[in-house]
Amino acid sequence: MSNVTIQKRGKFYQYKFEIVKIDGKRKFLSKSGFKTKSEAEKEGIIAYNNYLNTGNSFSVSDMSYSDFLDYWIEKYCYVNLKYHTIEAYQSIIKNHIKPNIGFYRLSQITRAMLQEFINQIYINKSFSKNFLNNIKKVIKCSMNYAYEYDYIKINPAIGLKLPKYDIPPKDPAHIFTDEEINMILERFKDDNTFTCAFITSCFTGMRTGEVCTLT
Repeated sequence: MSNVTIQKRGKFYQYKFEIVKIDGKRKFLSKSGFKTKSEAEKEGIIAYNNYLNTGNSFSVSDMSYSDFLDYWIEKYCYVNLKYHTIEAYQSIIKNHIKPNIGFYRLSQITRAMLQEFINQIYINKSFSKNFLNNIKKVIKCSMNYAYEYDYIKINPAIGLKLPKYDIPPKDPAHIFTDEEINMILERFKDDNTFTCAFITSCFTGMRTGEVCTLT
């Protein structure tokens, strides 16, 4: 790397690169003590990249959404959220977000992509509305963090919506007719335990579990 120069000083090698001027004077960062030129060059490149990215510990253009989620968990969640909340978020990230959209670059994620992801989970999985809302919450919170700290220019999670949950009406309780009761008793006439339990339930309205607790 042309920005990092390698020099031999006595028995050891040193890397050096220029940083910002201070009081109008050129300044350099350097470190010596490396036994080989290649070792000094390798460490010099790492040090130079760390210097360039101070305050921004990764290259946004190359960061996957998966890696960013790990970064968000470490930098935000561990500091601000409770342990059980973090565990729940990590489970959602591992089992649902990473396998489906984690392999895209953070900068590639669009609102349409996120909405399609939510829609497909709704269609293909039998998750409750509350759980699906938690998945959406992880996405929105992580993207809000990315936008707030300038890792992305546009927040793709704005306007993300849950599909409409149509809750079907519950089936009304079935009331056995006398004919149905007689048919059931005839079918299980040799099973005294069932017969006693069934008759008790019919005449008292008790549920199966309640009948079974009787002594």
